[in-house]
Parts: sequence; C-alpha cells; structure tokens
Amino acid sequence: MKKIVVKEKSYKFALRIGKNNSPFSILHSQLFFLFFPCIVFAQYTDHRNRQVDSLEQILATHPPTGEDLGRIYNSLMWGYLQTDREKSMEYARKCVSVGISIDGWRGVSGGYRVLGLHFYGNSQYDSAIFYYDKALEATERMSDFPKKYSEQDIDDNKSNLYGTIGNLYNMRGMCPEAIEYYMKALKIFEKYDWKEPQTIAYNNIGQIYMSLHNFEQAKINLLKSDSLAHITGDSLMIVYTKYHLSCLYLLTNDYDKALQNIEIAYAYYLSHPEEEIWKVAALNQLSEIYLEGYGELARAEEYVRQALQILDIHDMPREKSISLRLLSSIHLKREQWRQAEQTALAALDTDDSELTNTLAIYEILAKVYAKFGDSDKAWTYFDKHNELRLSWSTKHYQSAIREMEVKYETEKKEIRIALLEDEKRLMTWLIIACGGILLLTLAALFFLWRWAVQKKRFSEQRIQQLEQEKQLIATQSLLDGETQERARLARDMHDGLGGMLSVLRLHLNEEKSSATLGKEDVVRFNQAIVMLDDSIEEMRRVAHHLMPDALSRYGLKIALTDFLNTLSAVEFNYFGSDCRIDRKLELVVYRIIYELVNNALKHASASQILVQLIQKTDSLALTVEDNGCGFDLEAATGGVGIHNIRTRVASFGGTLDMRSSQGKGTEVNIEFQL
Repeated sequence: MKKIVVKEKSYKFALRIGKNNSPFSILHSQLFFLFFPCIVFAQYTDHRNRQVDSLEQILATHPPTGEDLGRIYNSLMWGYLQTDREKSMEYARKCVSVGISIDGWRGVSGGYRVLGLHFYGNSQYDSAIFYYDKALEATERMSDFPKKYSEQDIDDNKSNLYGTIGNLYNMRGMCPEAIEYYMKALKIFEKYDWKEPQTIAYNNIGQIYMSLHNFEQAKINLLKSDSLAHITGDSLMIVYTKYHLSCLYLLTNDYDKALQNIEIAYAYYLSHPEEEIWKVAALNQLSEIYLEGYGELARAEEYVRQALQILDIHDMPREKSISLRLLSSIHLKREQWRQAEQTALAALDTDDSELTNTLAIYEILAKVYAKFGDSDKAWTYFDKHNELRLSWSTKHYQSAIREMEVKYETEKKEIRIALLEDEKRLMTWLIIACGGILLLTLAALFFLWRWAVQKKRFSEQRIQQLEQEKQLIATQSLLDGETQERARLARDMHDGLGGMLSVLRLHLNEEKSSATLGKEDVVRFNQAIVMLDDSIEEMRRVAHHLMPDALSRYGLKIALTDFLNTLSAVEFNYFGSDCRIDRKLELVVYRIIYELVNNALKHASASQILVQLIQKTDSLALTVEDNGCGFDLEAATGGVGIHNIRTRVASFGGTLDMRSSQGKGTEVNIEFQL
C-alpha cells in the first residue's frame, strides 16, 4: 500500500472513534481521539501567530466599530486560544455581543464555538454542549441573510458543530445522542459529496454500534467507511477501517475475515516504522486471532512478544496489560500453570481499567488456583469475576432503559409538534376566512365557534389517549427488557458460574483422594466441600427464581406451588380454572407474589402468610396477607418495591388495593381483567 499524505479536510470533522469495550480496539481508540485537540488547534495556527499586541494597541487607541470591531475580537479570541484561556474567553464573549448587535451571526457562532472549545478542553461537557447549541442557533440565524452567507457556508458550519457535539455525547457514553448528531453531520457531507469526512463518520458510527453489540449495523457502516477510504485514497483511514473490521469479525468468530483485514493494517505498519506504537494493537489482534481462532500457540506467542518488546520502550499500561493477558492465556492452554499465574498477576498489576481484559485475567487466575488446589484464592477471583460481570450487566441494562426513555421522549415531542402545527394551520385558516365570516349571521358565527371548540377538545382527548398508550408501551417494553435481563443473568449464573463451581468441586475431590490428610484436615476438607455444595445449590436457587423453568413449562399454579411449598410460613390456595393465560401476565403475577412474600418474611418478620389466587374466565385476582409488623402506607409509597409492583400492575391495566398499618400486618389485593 503506498503512503498517501493525510489531507486536512478529512479530519476537520474530528470525530472520535466510538467507545468499544473489546481490548483489541483500545489502542486505536485512544490514539485517534488524542489526535483531536491537535487537529482543532492546528486549524488556527495562523491566528495564534498574528500580532495580537498590535490588535490590542488598536483597541486601546483607536477602537473601530461594527464589523471591524467584530473582526478584531474574532482574531484575538483565536489568537489567545492556546496561550491565555481567560483572554480568549473574554474576547469570545465580546465577539458574541458585537455580532448580535449588528446581525453578524457568523461571528456569534464562532464566539460560542470558542467558548465551547475551552469547556470541552477542561472536560466540562455540559457547559461545552450548552455553548455548542448556542453556536448552532446562531448558525441557523445565518440563513435569514442569504445575500451575506451562502448555503454551503452555513452547512459547513453546521456539520462541524454536529460532529463536535456527537463527540461529546460519545465520550459520555450517550450512544443514541452521539449517533443522532453524527447522522446529522453525515447528511450534510453526503449533500455536498464530501467523501473524506463521510469516511470518518461511518467509521465512528460503526464503532458505536459495535460497542452496543449491534454487529449488523456495525458491519454496514464500517464497510461503507472502507469503500469510501479506498475511493479517496486516504491510506490512514483505510488502515483504521480494516483494523475495526477485524475487531468486528473477531467478535463474531469469523476468524478468516478478521485475519484478512488485520494483515492489511499490519502490512501498513511494517512499511511505516515511524508509527511503531500503532503496531501494538495489530500485533495483539493477530495474537488473539491465532490463539482463539486457530489454536496456533507458537504463532500467537510470537506476535504478542513483539508487542511486548515495543511496550518496553513506550509507556502504555493498558496495552501492556492486554499483551500480558494474551501471553498468560497461551501459558494456560499449554498447562504451564505457574507461568500463567505470574503473567496474569503482572497484567493485573500493570493496569486493571479495561473491563473485558480484567474479566479475562480473573478467569485465568481462578482456573490456575483451582488447578493448584488453593480454594481461597480461587474463590476470591471467582467472586471478583462475578461482581465485575454483574456490575457491567447492570450498567448496560440501565443504558438500555435510558435509550428507551430517550426514544419515548422523542416520540412525545413529535406528537406535540404535530399538535402545534395542526393548531397553527387551523388558526391560519380562521384568520383568512375572517372577512367572509363577518358577512355571516350571528348563528353562523356561533356554529363555527362551537365547531372549533369541539375539534380542539377532541384533539386534546386524542393526544392524551396517545400519550397514555405510549406510556403503556414504554412500561411494557421496560418489563420485557427486565425479563430478558433476568433470563440472561440466570443463564450466565447457571452455565458460567455454576460450571466453574462444579469444576472447582471436582478439583477439590481429586486433591482429597490424592493427598494425605490428618483427621482434622479431613474434617475441614469435608466441611469445605459441604459449603461448596451449599453454594452451588444456593446459586441454582437464585438462578431458578430469576427465571423459573416451571413457569414457562407448566404455568402459574405449578410454579407458585413449587416456590411457596418451600416456605413453611406460607399457606397457598388456588381456586378456579387451571388453564394457561398470557405468558407475560403469568410472569408479572409470579414476580409480584415473589416480591410480596419476600417483603413479608424479610422486612415485616411475618410468621404466617396467606397467598390466594382466584382465576376466572374473564379475571384473575390475587391476595397476599401477612401478620407482620406492617408499615405506614403514606411514608412507603416512594419505595422501590412498591413502585415496581404498581408499575407492573398498571402495565396490564390491573387494580391494586393495599392495606397496612403499624403492628397490624399487611393485606394486598390485585385484580387483572383477562
């Protein structure tokens, strides 16, 4: 591949590579993003080199007015950009003030952009977004003066602002918002056929989709970026895109395509020794592919040791930790347990900030210590692995909820906009018809007034109905997401952690049979095995209650009977039909009863609990009554448990009646229409 000088325009967009939790994309993500401030400041090198002192002298002796004054403020705010933050911000505000007074909206937009840039550089992202939004508003005002500002100038300004705002949202992990602004910028690039910034936009959007594990959309966008990079001949973007396509194919276990793409990137780095630090990511990627995809341990070790040689010179702890983890995995596959332990611990000491890399290290150490028969250390790393995975799952679950809320709010705003447009059209029609209406009789005027009022009332009722339906859809979507997450967690605990615990038990039994132990050691060893068996059983019980198998197989009656018969304090009665109902409603009823019974046992200290379920052809009623300590309903209405129950009941149009007082127990009655 021939070396082509990177063109300035291809980086004026300055998009950040999308956040990706996979360890083999960390290096490119970091280095490409660090390129951003250099790009921004490099655009204004000529401003920085201006004779700011002479401009200051002009302001002190013969200050101009109007557009000339605005141009001086504009030059000074850029001139002080890197050398004096306070002065740069002061002149930016003055540039905004002068621009507003003379309708110089280009200067207003530029002033707000400089203010946003300073807050961006200080990691004050909320303030940065505020000023970039102001810059967008000023850019919109430029369209009111078509003789002064061309359409392309306006669009060029917008595209830069959209890209920068997209970067800010991307850095904060707000993926839907980042994609929204990247797409806005992309539309402008496509409008003018600006292929180089299109290449970067598609690459970044693909990266975001890959971090969300939406591999289909990630592939579509990365392939578009790859195609455009070959059209423009930008060798650096070709390499970036090939690297990230390799990451995508590795995540989807398509090792041949992953190898094909990374070899192109690796060949580029071999021919460009000045970019040696970039080669680390490619070497780690090659090692990962040969290790996981082809099982060629010697070749995998060759690449990872080349990476470690480079990292001995350059201080890059995250990349070094990844390389050491890969080397530890190679030792593990060769059953070189002591080398695997030492290398994994070194990787952990080097850096533990990258989630998936740290998870892999914990798994290696747990397996090694299980092999050594060191149950305490094995348990320690099992627990760390489980805690880190659960925290990651919770974070991504909350991210999914936030994405759904954003979508709902967007739809709600669209409905409001449509309503306002309808009202505006109606009012316009009434004003135009006003002259004719004056010629009509009083009866006609009264009829038209009544008609307008009734239509407005009907529209308001319809909008209210739509909002209620949207709220119901959003709530049910939330419950669906919770169900899927519970199922996934139950599967992970049963298949992942359960398997590991079972392997640990087998190793302990092998050690017991092969080792010579005293009586006291045998007793302690047996106690440890009993505790391990109890832990396995407890894990299976928790996984079962997260998503009970009996509920999906046999229905609500059998699932509740299995669950409640295990509790001596609970009396369960079921009356009426035994036919199956809606699966989602069955799960909701099961979760409600599970929550109420647990609350009565844990928080109310109840010794007797009555659970009653009555199923008719058109309704389902349940009652949970206990003799616990009770609680103040008004003081507890904001609790998470009660809120979850109310949300579940409301999502299926049910009714809830809860009665409780201090010292007199609690009674909950719920009814659903079938």
